[in-house]
Amino acid sequence: MEVVVKIKKIHTLVKSISILASLLTATLFIGTNVNAEERQGLLLNAALIAEHDDNVLRKVNATADNAIKLAPELQYLTHFGKHLFAINYDGEYALYNDNDKLNYDDHNISLFARLDHSLKINSEFKLSYKNEIEEPGTNNSTSLLIQQFNQTNKKQALAKFYYGTRQSIGQLVLRLDHNEYRYTNNLQGYRDVDRNIITGTFFYRIAPKTRLLFQASIGDYDYIIKNQFADQSSKETFYLAGIEWDITAKTSGTFKLGYQGKNFKQDVYNDITGLSYMLDMTWKPNTYSKIKIGASRMTQESSQLLTSAFVTNSYKVDAKHEITSRIKLKAVYRYSTDDIKTIRSRTDKRHNIVLGVDHSLLTWLNISLDYRFIERSSDFEIFKYKANVISLSLTTKFN
Repeated sequence: MEVVVKIKKIHTLVKSISILASLLTATLFIGTNVNAEERQGLLLNAALIAEHDDNVLRKVNATADNAIKLAPELQYLTHFGKHLFAINYDGEYALYNDNDKLNYDDHNISLFARLDHSLKINSEFKLSYKNEIEEPGTNNSTSLLIQQFNQTNKKQALAKFYYGTRQSIGQLVLRLDHNEYRYTNNLQGYRDVDRNIITGTFFYRIAPKTRLLFQASIGDYDYIIKNQFADQSSKETFYLAGIEWDITAKTSGTFKLGYQGKNFKQDVYNDITGLSYMLDMTWKPNTYSKIKIGASRMTQESSQLLTSAFVTNSYKVDAKHEITSRIKLKAVYRYSTDDIKTIRSRTDKRHNIVLGVDHSLLTWLNISLDYRFIERSSDFEIFKYKANVISLSLTTKFN
């Protein structure tokens, strides 16, 4: 009986691979009709991925599984006078071999508009809807009790207004964000939240390719469930100063440093005040190598009941190197610490390593082999896990 079940699973997986391969082939055929030089109109790309994960749910006691994934990308872009409009769709469809409860289909649909009102005044607008899974272990909860991925619905409305341009002596940018997060399974409803943020940034040019910046941000986190035990609603503020540069062809980036504060409406949660910083830097030592360096100190929302938000210190190095015009190596290392304050406070440390090679089979088709190592260590055993992920992918690259 067990052999028959196993054969049926293998047959289902092979059938699924055939279907996904057919879909990818169809997408490739359509994509070849896109004129990359015009850029307007319909643009289609897709990735077909075979993946082995030796700890799918990121638990202390690991469970391995294999998956086939299809990730299509569609964009329709058009100009109307000086204005730009775009419709985007990103999806990911996954089929697992041993545990079909892990199967999922992610969808991300967005509408975008960039309006050119005058030489000094411009604006951008974006509406998006995401239905996607949350990767286990990326929050501050344990994955010990879950049997499937957390499912989320996310809605976002974004508006940005510009007075001045990047070439101006001074530029003012106002950003308005509205986000709605809803969790639809695994009893995660207490995390449902509406988030509204207003951010103002003033840039002042001190050199042809260097600008100082001054930024203030105020955010309101309004949790849907309101009682003395579950309501994590808070007010969040950032006051930052920094510099933006693009000095030579070798280095560019942004660095911001300042104050962050988070005040909760309920006294059961711990307020947060202190230092905040953000670094996003690119270094090109030569024409065939590129290194990105990032660092941040930011607050994160808690996914645990009766646990307040916490501070995460994060550091990242992302390196890419061209061996030839068709072969590229990549390496990524991320390290972060979560300082979580509760009755039983703890510190989680995360390591994330990616090693991979990309080969251009054709001008429009890449093949990639990637290895990923993920680890979270903690003061408590139930939060610890390690995972090794190997993936082989075919990706189109029409543009």
